[in-house]
Amino acid sequence: MDFDISMRIKELRLAKGLSTNKLSNLAGLSQSYVRKLEKGECKPTVESLELLCHALGITFRDFVNYKEASLLQLQAISLIGKLSNEQLEGLCKLLESKKEE
Repeated sequence: MDFDISMRIKELRLAKGLSTNKLSNLAGLSQSYVRKLEKGECKPTVESLELLCHALGITFRDFVNYKEASLLQLQAISLIGKLSNEQLEGLCKLLESKKEE
């Protein structure tokens, strides 16, 4: 990874409006561990990153690949990826109708 993982965690936490305490509770991790991750004092495991991503409402892939995307965009991408074909078709129709307004 060619970006600062600790800064990415903090950036996403702040974008979501969460304290380290709230994020750690949502992820099931200790607050001290999340603080150490954000300060770069320790390296996260893949498991802990996945827990943090889940707590933030994004995928691990989003965390790694979409550095420039906003948290809201990442959450939307994650939700869209879970839609059935019927739901996706409905969403496309809705978005098209809004575009025409």
